[in-house]
Amino acid sequence: MKKTTSKNRTTQDKLAALAAMPDESIDTSDIPEILDWCQAERGRFFRPIKKSVTIRLDAVKK
Repeated sequence: MKKTTSKNRTTQDKLAALAAMPDESIDTSDIPEILDWCQAERGRFFRPIKKSVTIRLDAVKK
């Protein structure tokens, strides 16, 4: 289990305060709005979770 540092608590507190704010009061003027999505790639950064699987097969005599 990871220990929570004061930096993580501060970030969590900031996120909680931001989540409690209404959308109209959040200033997004420094973030450009994306209107053209033709260059977007779906799933570019997605990596599926890997799971190891073991199977047993009967030996076949010929």
